[in-house]
Amino acid sequence: MIGLPTLIRIRADATGMVEGYGVDAALVERAISGAPVGVTITDPDRPDNPLVYVNDAFTRITGYERAEILGKNCRFLQGEATDPDAVAELRAAIDAEEPVTVELLNYRADGEPFWNEVTVAPLTDEDGDLTHFVGFQADVTARKEAERALADRTATLEHLVDRIDGLLQDVTATLMQATSRPEGERGVVERIAAADPYVYAWFGVPDRSTEEIVATTWAGTGDSVADVAIPFGADDLTSRAYATGAVQTGAVAASACADHVPTARSVAATPIAYGDTIYGVLTVYATDPEAFADEETVVIRAVGRTIGTGVNAAQNQRVLVADTVVELDLAVSGTEFFLSQLTAETGAVLEHRGSVYDDDQRLSMFFEVNGDPDAVVTAAATAEGVDAVELVYAADDGGLIEVGLADETLVAGLAELGGQIRSLTAADGTAEFTVAVTEEIEPRAVTERLTAAYPEIEVLAVREGQRRPTTKREFVDEIDEQLTDRQRTALERAFISGYYDAPRTTTGEEIAASMGVSRATFHQHLRAAERKLIAEFLAQ
Repeated sequence: MIGLPTLIRIRADATGMVEGYGVDAALVERAISGAPVGVTITDPDRPDNPLVYVNDAFTRITGYERAEILGKNCRFLQGEATDPDAVAELRAAIDAEEPVTVELLNYRADGEPFWNEVTVAPLTDEDGDLTHFVGFQADVTARKEAERALADRTATLEHLVDRIDGLLQDVTATLMQATSRPEGERGVVERIAAADPYVYAWFGVPDRSTEEIVATTWAGTGDSVADVAIPFGADDLTSRAYATGAVQTGAVAASACADHVPTARSVAATPIAYGDTIYGVLTVYATDPEAFADEETVVIRAVGRTIGTGVNAAQNQRVLVADTVVELDLAVSGTEFFLSQLTAETGAVLEHRGSVYDDDQRLSMFFEVNGDPDAVVTAAATAEGVDAVELVYAADDGGLIEVGLADETLVAGLAELGGQIRSLTAADGTAEFTVAVTEEIEPRAVTERLTAAYPEIEVLAVREGQRRPTTKREFVDEIDEQLTDRQRTALERAFISGYYDAPRTTTGEEIAASMGVSRATFHQHLRAAERKLIAEFLAQ
């Protein structure tokens, strides 16, 4: 708002010219006429408070000539979409002879709407009596459009967050409730195909024997894709998503399944992955050519990651309960694998005793050492892939060490593939271990992943094996559900560390220190876990 009315007092004659008091009238006229905002003066003593002066900026903003508007009330700028509440606020301030600023949707002479920031202030004479109103008009259309665009963007993002949250919850629930991978995939594609703006979805998995991506499940408004097989490396969105590990979007013509979904106009393909492991590709179709904009790509990517996490978790669970699994005997030599390096440097023999995840989800592995445990700890402290190492206890002929692993390790890679280590022994610079995976994971996928990370790895054998016999599975599951994370950690560490051995090879104080808690807290968690274990056992 220009402060001119507070600096000088002005009055208007019938021709609309200005005379200044204490300021040269010509100077005032030049200042007002050349102002970058519209300046108007109205005469409330005349009927309908008409305009008696307008400057050049006002005619430029509105598109009207002076002759068209002098003698009229400013309301001629209002139109169909002008806010009546803002008009009422302006009118009330004028009636009360008070200054006011409002934003009005006004219309130019050619009918084009524009946002007008209007400031009106009363002008009084030396006796304090009202003589005129001065108004200032600023075209704020650009600012209002930016504000509206920001509001629309905010609303879009809020809607996007709600959509992602709802869709991911449904996908997660579908995967958790499924009793098999095909059932989970079918439930997921049905849920996605039913979600706006999608019309069709299908799930494809790699067949490495034919080097093709083959359809396994589909849903939505379209034909069956049971006969679809897309070669690796094909110029196709689904194939590129599998090859690059990134979401691919485009026109429906870029999809091998274009004929199966005649109503579709756009398509997106997202890899179903966990870590670096790609289990397959989810391909989704929509009728809107612009359906898969940047925001929608976020949704598709999030869905792919969620499905990948669910598939990985389901596979890990199936390794535990499957009657038949595939076992791979592997050997790794060289310094790139930390166990091979440790045994080559120290001459010790390391045997895997068990693994636990800490509160920060870092994997800790326990190894029984046949040799000098202190030397192994020293060597492990600088070994690649090892975050931390600690001596749990030492004995005359060896001891037990705990090794905290970084994410990018051979063990982490096996976990991503849904594999479980059955046995692991390292000696003389070579680590040999047996890994079990479900039948759904092709052994070739495991070996390709491992050989890419560890060129020195050697596949000694691939065979079908039986799940290790376990008794009272329900008993174990029931206890596992009752234990808190801290109670389970305390129990696992106590058992692996030799706390229950005779003679005891570690103390409660040492285990407490490894957990980062006090001795009393460790015993509290351990006793609680023991009570739950014994209570369930006696209840059988």
